[in-house]
Amino acid sequence: MPKESLIEQLENLSRDQKAMLNRLKRVEGQLRGIQRMIIENKPCHNILIQLSAARKAMHQVCIEILKNYIQRCLATKNLEDTAELEALIGAMLDLAPLSTEKQEP
Repeated sequence: MPKESLIEQLENLSRDQKAMLNRLKRVEGQLRGIQRMIIENKPCHNILIQLSAARKAMHQVCIEILKNYIQRCLATKNLEDTAELEALIGAMLDLAPLSTEKQEP
């Protein structure tokens, strides 16, 4: 049985997966824009603002992936696998805002 082509794989993605890829493409575009700003020697504060926006966008992607994982995977699995639960808890802790970051209202 031949493997699906990348195009076929993309066509067969769920709506959530397509949305996640679109988010990542937007972040990719932001990062390319930041690279261009550096090449064009744009003011440092403008670059930092864009880096902060890209970082927040990546953080949101991480949260969405985690939410989708919890909804899709853990809803259908036996939760007796402590290693998987520990990995999930570790990922959640990694996503938690650092104590030095400003908390948004």
